[in-house]
Amino acid sequence: MKDILITFGDSWTFGQGSAYEDGMTEEEYERIYLDPEICWKNGWRRHVSEHFDFDNINLGCGGSSNDKQFRLAKQFFSSTKFKNILKSGVQVYVLWGTTSVNRYDLWVNEENAYRHIFLNTVNDDPIIPDQDEGTAIDQIAGVLNKYSYNEIARVKELELEFFHWNQYFKMLGVKNFWYDSFCSFNYNVKLSNFFDHQKRIRRDMLAVIVENDRVLKKSLVPSWCVDDFAYAVDHNMLNPYSFHPKADGYKQIADHLIKKMQEHM
Repeated sequence: MKDILITFGDSWTFGQGSAYEDGMTEEEYERIYLDPEICWKNGWRRHVSEHFDFDNINLGCGGSSNDKQFRLAKQFFSSTKFKNILKSGVQVYVLWGTTSVNRYDLWVNEENAYRHIFLNTVNDDPIIPDQDEGTAIDQIAGVLNKYSYNEIARVKELELEFFHWNQYFKMLGVKNFWYDSFCSFNYNVKLSNFFDHQKRIRRDMLAVIVENDRVLKKSLVPSWCVDDFAYAVDHNMLNPYSFHPKADGYKQIADHLIKKMQEHM
C-alpha cells in the first residue's frame, strides 16, 4: 500500500478554477468548474501526490471556513476508515491549508445545517451567499459582525487549534504540515511544521504565484508594495470568472509545497 496524504483546506485545495482555459466562455466554465476529476487533474494535489507516490484523501472544499475543516477532521479521524488506515501500517501525512478567519459558520435550526457567512468585510456588512437582505439570518449576521466578530480573537482561536492538532497527530505518528492557503495572518505561536512561518506577511498561495511571476519578470518593485490580487488580475494569472488559479498556477503551488515538504520531511 502507498503512504497516504490527507489534505484539508478551501477551494484552493480542492482545485477550483483550474478547469478554465483561455477563451472559455463563462457558461462553458460554469458547467465544469466543480468537476472533481478536472480539479484533481489540474489542481496541486495530483502533482504533490504523484511526486511522493502518495494516495490522496481530500477533505478540502470550496468556500470552507477553518471551523468547517476542523469539524470534518474530527469526523474523519474518529471514523472506522481512518482507524483501518492506521492499522494497515502505512505512513500518514496531513497537509492543512488555513483560510481567512472572517469565514464564519452560522448554525440555522430551520435548515438543520450550517450557513456560511463572511464577517468583517470591507464595507463592514456581512456577506451571506444566496441570502436576501432583511431576513432573520441577515439580521443575526449583522449583530455578530458588529458586536462579536474580532479578528485578533479569531486568530488566537486558530493558534489553539494548531497546538491541539499537532499534539494529536504526534500521538498517532502522523506527520502533519500547515500552510496559509488563502489569507495570511501574523501568528504569535511559532511552529516548526508551518511552511514559510518566518515570513510576517504575504505567504499564502496567491503570494507564491505572484512572487514567482515577479521573479520571472525581474520586477524591481519591492514585494511589500505589491497588492497580490490586483497584480494577479492585471497579469491574467487568475481565471476571470471565479478568480482562482489556472492550471499553471496550481502547478506552481504544487512545486512550492513539494519543496517545503521535502525541507520538513
